[in-house]
Amino acid sequence: VGTLSYKSPLTLNVTLHNWLGHDLFRKINAQGVFVQLNKRSEEDDAILQEFQETLLRNEQPPVNVMGSPEENLNPGLAISKFCRAAEAHPSSHPNGENLLMFLEKDWNIYHGSHESTHIEEIFHSINGLVQRGVPYIRLKMPSKESDQSKMWKCPSQGVPWVCTTAHQHRWSNTPMVVSCKWFLRYMEPYALLEDPIMSGCRPGFQENHYCDWEEALQDGRVAWTNSQWVTAHLGPGKRGIRSRLFFHNEVDQ
Repeated sequence: VGTLSYKSPLTLNVTLHNWLGHDLFRKINAQGVFVQLNKRSEEDDAILQEFQETLLRNEQPPVNVMGSPEENLNPGLAISKFCRAAEAHPSSHPNGENLLMFLEKDWNIYHGSHESTHIEEIFHSINGLVQRGVPYIRLKMPSKESDQSKMWKCPSQGVPWVCTTAHQHRWSNTPMVVSCKWFLRYMEPYALLEDPIMSGCRPGFQENHYCDWEEALQDGRVAWTNSQWVTAHLGPGKRGIRSRLFFHNEVDQ
């Protein structure tokens, strides 16, 4: 599990305790949990120290805290860093077949939804999707603007999923599971590019050498929109009810 936070200690605190309350790390059999603190602060450290103590009381292993007061990684660089850390982890897959669940700091689990009470089944089914060659799995339903005619049902182990291609559905920084082997081969080279074009045209981004990763994957700077990688998205539940697993919960203003 890799979590990215930027100047949002209160939001991160609420989110970490939400995940712990749903026993997320145990249910998905997480082998390691990484937290990247962009522009790391003393308040961030206090929040994480308290959470580490809570994990200890609950007999769960500590999280791996990363980041510095200067560092400000975009999601692409953060995923790359998490995947490299997974490779070096004692529980890393011997063939590098590591999976990373990536979430930004403000994604909380719904309480009482069908999906939130069947997390184990969802993640078992994700293993099945990856074994079938799907490298990018969104833990949300497809975007409304996506062409539904270009999608197909791709259930896995009894869990409804909908598949399409990268060409038909944009990348988004919503909760996801990615194949690290795939990301490090095809996406990391773009994340590591230091060419000014990667900083885009937003005010302040070029001066700070910051890349809006989501935007770069939409406008062609990163090879996504013309690619045919298969992507999976949570499908509708029983009787067509909209799937609900994560929701935004921003506390810091």
